Amino acid sequence: MVRQLQPAQTEVAVYDWSSRKETTGFTDAISRIVVDRSTDLPPSLRARIQELSELPENWDGEGAKVVKIHVLADIVEVLRRFSQELGNLDAAFLAPTFEGFVQIEWHGPKRSLEIEAVSGGWSVVGTLHRVGGGHSYLLGECSRSDFLKLQEFYEWLLGIELIWPSL
Repeated sequence: MVRQLQPAQTEVAVYDWSSRKETTGFTDAISRIVVDRSTDLPPSLRARIQELSELPENWDGEGAKVVKIHVLADIVEVLRRFSQELGNLDAAFLAPTFEGFVQIEWHGPKRSLEIEAVSGGWSVVGTLHRVGGGHSYLLGECSRSDFLKLQEFYEWLLGIELIWPSL
């Protein structure tokens, strides 16, 4: 007796990899890892990191992109390094940008510092608040992996470093 084998039915699923819905499981797992890495940070920052990781597409009603998870991971790493070396992170504010990046801000009576993740690394703006009410703006940038340079900018904010690191 000869048996003929029949081919098994196959089903091919085609996924649009740019669709957030189709990658939710993987993205959610990565988001949880990033949020878990923030456990060393103050509770207010951990909560904000969680919020940023959950922002949907068009979170501002004007077409803003979802926060890029690799950018949020870099933000967490920067904050962890600053916390371990220098502390004083309670006053930090994290703001999402329209393009899916994140900006870290500190505002004090004498100096302010804004560090924004951008496609080419980090863009940094320092502000000196003058006694008479004026302001001086200082600009800097560095690569995404240059944590030592970012720490110099942060030390400038704290008054440890008196000269703007990009000069």
